[in-house]
Amino acid sequence: MQKNVLDQFSSSIQSGYDQKSEVILEKETDTIFKNLFFCILTLFSDKVSSIKVDPKPFNLPKEYLFSDKHKKNLNKWLQRLEDIDDLHSELEFGKLKIDFEYWYYELGGESMQFVYQEDYLLTPQAAADALGISKVTLNKYVKQGLEYIDNQTHKRIPKYVIEIMKDPIYSIRMQQIAQSKKLLQQTPEDRYHEVIQELADLQLKYGTQTVQETFGEYNGDSMDDPTDYYRWKDLQEEMTEILGWRGGKKDQ
Repeated sequence: MQKNVLDQFSSSIQSGYDQKSEVILEKETDTIFKNLFFCILTLFSDKVSSIKVDPKPFNLPKEYLFSDKHKKNLNKWLQRLEDIDDLHSELEFGKLKIDFEYWYYELGGESMQFVYQEDYLLTPQAAADALGISKVTLNKYVKQGLEYIDNQTHKRIPKYVIEIMKDPIYSIRMQQIAQSKKLLQQTPEDRYHEVIQELADLQLKYGTQTVQETFGEYNGDSMDDPTDYYRWKDLQEEMTEILGWRGGKKDQ
């Protein structure tokens, strides 16, 4: 996008925070989101044919709207809009797609579905070959959240996934998005049983009870492959949230 347009967005966002104006910040959030939406459709039309989203507008709580986190996100996305014309690789597209979808659900969106061009999709066998894994392992990744399109054809995995799976941070974020979608369709009780099973699988794999016992003081940035570390941490945090919800419900 042209820099003068982005500068106007930036100035308006700052005014919104200076004036503590919900109207300005809601408008700019919606405008930036829509610009990203149409930029992705236009610039990556060879990959994406459409993006289906729930038509309901965002309803952002005041405390979130004025939070430092939201302000940083808005300015980050302005920078991404400035650089978006220079994104060419599958990895760059994949990161943009995942971050955009992640932000959508963070804003309270309820349903986003990317529809891909047919020649941008791979069969599971082709994807497994490209990743150097078996179809059994690929199916495990799909269960954990690797993007898999239910389109009634043999081609179901978008090509960007091959590069994203080599990036531990973004492969985890892709899984988080899948879990966010699942949670919107599940009761906490249903998800509770799934989390128990996933935690049990990790405990059996390592012969330990907790992520702390397994990995000690290590953190994901120091690991060659931190996938299980991040996954285990996320599951433990999710279990705490679910138990908190169930306990709160019981107290009502």
